Amino acid sequence: MANEFGVTTNTEVLLYRIWKGLAADGSAGSASTSNVTSVASSATSATLLNANSSRVEAIITNDSTAILYVKLGGLVTTSSYSVSLSPSESLVVDKYNGSITGVWSAVNGNARITETS
Repeated sequence: MANEFGVTTNTEVLLYRIWKGLAADGSAGSASTSNVTSVASSATSATLLNANSSRVEAIITNDSTAILYVKLGGLVTTSSYSVSLSPSESLVVDKYNGSITGVWSAVNGNARITETS
């Protein structure tokens, strides 16, 4: 017999909740606080955000004239990254609580970061 989600197993319910952006308990997982930081550009891997189990969302904006390479977890390089951000581009990261690192193609400017929890 199907439950309120139209699925039949606990695993299916959990996967449905994750897909819909809900917490494992079915709540919306909304944020009540935010923290705004800035990280100076670097030619070597720099930590943009430490792991945070309370993170709901992070917004990273490349405030530089150089490309910012971002990696979810681990050391980032210009050839090993999750996403590249051109100048003035932003990245919204949700449903990820691990560390986030960045490296720039040239050293100038900053990453402007808002983390909600």
